[in-house]
Amino acid sequence: MPHTVLVVDDDDDLRFRVRRWVESLGFDARQAESAETALDEMRRSAADIVFCDVNMIGQSGLWLASQLRRHFPQTAIIMATAARDVDTAIASLRNDVVDYLLKPFDRDRLAEALSLGRDWHAASAGIDEFQHALQDRLRRRRASVATALAEAQDTHAAAVESLIAIFQLHERDGRGHATRVARLALAIADHLGLNDDQLNALEHGALLHDIGKLDIPSAILAKPAPLTDDEWRVMRTHPRVGYELLSAQSRFAAAAPIVWAHHECYDGSGYPRGLAGEQIPYGARILAVADAYDSMTQPHTQRPAMPPSLALEEVGRCSGRQFDPACAEALGAVFTAAAAA
Repeated sequence: MPHTVLVVDDDDDLRFRVRRWVESLGFDARQAESAETALDEMRRSAADIVFCDVNMIGQSGLWLASQLRRHFPQTAIIMATAARDVDTAIASLRNDVVDYLLKPFDRDRLAEALSLGRDWHAASAGIDEFQHALQDRLRRRRASVATALAEAQDTHAAAVESLIAIFQLHERDGRGHATRVARLALAIADHLGLNDDQLNALEHGALLHDIGKLDIPSAILAKPAPLTDDEWRVMRTHPRVGYELLSAQSRFAAAAPIVWAHHECYDGSGYPRGLAGEQIPYGARILAVADAYDSMTQPHTQRPAMPPSLALEEVGRCSGRQFDPACAEALGAVFTAAAAA
């Protein structure tokens, strides 16, 4: 039996076009011209998937999404909007929206969203075979939404913000960690005398160094016990994923190699490529020190925060092995200067 899709949009032409596409893709389609009408239609006969526009006369698509999530938890929600509004996207994703389409979109993009919606509905109805594969697809879709939003922004700052905002949904301290690491990395870089272009690339790389974790299951990121070997193999893919995500956008081309190499070690023992010494981009060597220091001085699920003085000692102890000696020394100089100010 075909899955049912309720198409909700106050634009008659778009609503009719989407309905034709939905039917041509093998789904049963119904339609509603407003959020209020759609909710009444759902109460009469719940659809498996609801496709709705964000901005409509009367109640918005976000209002409808919240109502659907409360009263029809097994219905998959797909949202579409012409607005490049990060706040709208975040609100949608918080309502467990399955997919978020930026207008204009084509039939193929709709087909991808409906396929995800169909599997989401099946999983929510308790069909176990869909669960694992669905989580992988949802992670990939979230990364794709983040990329699309970043590409749509007018400025570098807005693009960075859109990526961080979506990452924050995936990892609780994502924004805080990124901001602290960027601030410290820039202080180290300033001490080392990097030029403006290098500083800009480093700032973007530091703010987005963990963006590849959008592709890491939350169960691994938040695991309160040590990771298994298989889980570590998954975790160690995030620098490459982050590189691929950022290198696809010209505005982040200079930051992408920094993100790819930020877990490399000075002695060649790091990952993902085993680079050593000056094979590692200078920005990545600086970022590695700032990232490690912040990670040590913040509490984690597996350990308490380390006092700053001990974290500085640990960075010094690992100088020449994990860290570039000049970058490790610069970290100490930054804190010495701050204490003397």
